[in-house]
Amino acid sequence: MNHATQSHHSVARELRLIEQETSLRILIAEDDGEMRRLLALVLRRDGHQVVEARDGGELLEALAWTLIEPGRQDFDLIICEQSLPGVPGLTVLEGLRARDRTTPFILITRNGGIAARARRLDAFVLDRPFDVQAIRNAIRQSADPVRPAND
Repeated sequence: MNHATQSHHSVARELRLIEQETSLRILIAEDDGEMRRLLALVLRRDGHQVVEARDGGELLEALAWTLIEPGRQDFDLIICEQSLPGVPGLTVLEGLRARDRTTPFILITRNGGIAARARRLDAFVLDRPFDVQAIRNAIRQSADPVRPAND
């Protein structure tokens, strides 16, 4: 194998290791099926493990399983819309923080008052409409100090 080929293989190996290190386990709670599937597709292509919830009940169930099932990984990040049927996103965020859960949280809302309350609880806030790069930036900023749960 020549030097250029070895160098290429070395770079490819390093990139795979970096991808594995930055892969996050993300919970997406969004009732708009098209939006949820689009977000999940983009995040999976970016190398993240994604769990999808259509409503507040599914969101709470996904969170509960991380507490009661041995070996189940916690989420590294939660992306949740405010107007989620069953449980508003801010309520979920407040509940997590009241129980000292510091999981990074991205709240999607257009309401300025709710956005301000979410920011006081250390959430990142996105307003609709947003593009793929905005969600990627929000993930990078909100999960920056976090190491994946499987470390």
